[in-house]
Formats: sequence, structure tokens, C-alpha cells
Amino acid sequence: MALSSTDTFKAALLALIFMMTLVGNLIVSIVLTRYRRVVLKNRPTYQFILNMVLSDLVVGLLTMPFEFISYLCGKWIFGRVACKIVEFIEIAVLGTALFTHALIAFDRYRCLARPYLPKMETRVVRKMIILSWIVPAFISSPYLYMFDVIDSEKICTPNSIPIMWLDKLYVIADFFTIRLTPFAIVCWCYFHVARIMLGRSPQVLTDSAATRLSVIVKNKKRVTRTACLVAISFAVCWIPTFVMNFVRVISGTDRVYWGHLLHEIAMFGTFINEAVNPIIYCAFDGNIRERLRLLFSCNHDENIGRSTNETEKAYRPNIANARDIRTHGSFRAALH
Repeated sequence: MALSSTDTFKAALLALIFMMTLVGNLIVSIVLTRYRRVVLKNRPTYQFILNMVLSDLVVGLLTMPFEFISYLCGKWIFGRVACKIVEFIEIAVLGTALFTHALIAFDRYRCLARPYLPKMETRVVRKMIILSWIVPAFISSPYLYMFDVIDSEKICTPNSIPIMWLDKLYVIADFFTIRLTPFAIVCWCYFHVARIMLGRSPQVLTDSAATRLSVIVKNKKRVTRTACLVAISFAVCWIPTFVMNFVRVISGTDRVYWGHLLHEIAMFGTFINEAVNPIIYCAFDGNIRERLRLLFSCNHDENIGRSTNETEKAYRPNIANARDIRTHGSFRAALH
């Protein structure tokens, strides 16, 4: 069967997204793991970023190739079992990415709004990361039953649960739990982050106005660009998915099937977000950008030591006039 020009374009676009997702997220994961003692230790944000990178790699490696071949062939050729497993992985792991976006947003908000709170403990961060995988997988498990290959059209698409009220109940629960709630958390956190950095929020708790101003100024340049770009790209790329799920809540699961225009826009939107995230972090996050540069330099150890010392000097607060700071380490939590 000859491919249409539209299917060829979709396949080519998906191949490009796949390569960008794979290369970009591999680079970020290598940077974070190679310099884990400097970047990851006691830094929840970067542990969450690594979790999101891993989830993007899982989707890129285990689901994008199947979608690519389906567009090339114009149909699903891998059988019913693969249909159920591949689509379940895609939905569950995309849910993990959503949860991780929310965790990053919460950590950024916490660092700015409550700069003198101690960092989240490592065991708490690990539990959050584990839950970000378990909860979406559990809630998405009914899709193992719902996805099937329609023989007449040879497409892998979800069917409605035979009991109508149960189908609507599940779609609503799925939509609110692993899609709408994380999205709302992201919007709320970044809205307050923007207010704090614009000086319009009273939520930074300190007795000294000078200390408050110092904290905000030091964080503003480092956080603003990355946080805003991640939030904007996340919202733009994921809105079609929220619209698709809302339509399914109203009309039923099988109303938006594989190949439907809304489904394709939503799928490509989420895939594009996974390809764009590592570009944003490599371009605008100072810590990742610096380690990426060191990764391709010759004197790794010497440069790491020099960079770490410079960072310590640049961000070491003046604690002599800040009597309300419990420990020097708790203050530095706001800077990570």
C-alpha cells in the first residue's frame, strides 16, 4: 500500500522527534549521573529532572518506534498483546512525566517561598519519585483491557468499557488524577514563583527586608528563564491531551481513536515536549550547562573543583546579619 504524503510527513516528523528525544535526554542523563556528587547530592530539583529524563527515554525507546512503523505501514502490525503493552507503557510513563513536572514546580516554589526551610530529605525525594511511577501505572492499568486492535481498520485504539457509567467514571478518575491535578499544581506553583520574583508576594518569610531581597535577587536570574520556559512548553504541548481527555469524559473513550485529528495533535504535542525539555535544561540551566561544557573538556577533575569552589563563593550568604537562619545548609537549600 502506497503511503500518502501526509503519512510520510508524520513518519518523518516522528523520526525527527525520536532522534531529538533520544540524543537530548541521553546527554542530560549522562551529565547528571557522571557529576552526580556535585549536581544530584542533596538537590531534589535535579533528582526530579533525572527522573523526568528517564521517563522521556522510556517513552522514546519503547513507544515511539511502534508509532513510527504504524505510520509507515498505515496500520498496526504488531498484534493485540503488543498493542495493549505499548499503549499502556506510553500512557503510564507520560503520567510519570506529568507527576515529575509537578514535583519540580513544587520544589522550585518551596525554595523561593520558604527559603529557610531545610531541603527535602533524600528518602522523601526517593519516595516521591517511586510514587510518580507507581500511581500512574496503577491508575492506567485498565488500559491493558481497553486497548485492542480493530480488525476492520487494523488500528490500535482504546475501546470503551462495556458498562457506560463505569467507563465514564474511570475516564473521569484517570483525567483528574494523573492529568488535571499535576497540571493544576504546575500552574499554581509557577504563578506564585512569578509573583515572588516580581516582588508582589509576601510569602518569603524573613525578618530582614535586606535578607529577603538578597535571596530573591540571587535566585531570580537562575530560576526565571528555566522555570518559565519549562512551564510554557509544558502547557502548550499538553493542552491538546487535556482537551482529548475532556472529550472522552463527555463522549466516551472510543470517540477519540488512533488516527483521529485530536489524538494525533495530542500525541505529537506530548512527544515534542519530551524532545524540547532537554534542550531547555542544557541551554538555560547553569549547572547542567556548565557540566555539559566540562564533559567535553580535557581537565574534568580540575574544572569541577574550580567550578564548585566558585559556586560556593558566589552563593555563600552573609549569615552574620541573619539571626533567624537555623543553619548555613538550610539557607543554601533555597539556592539549589
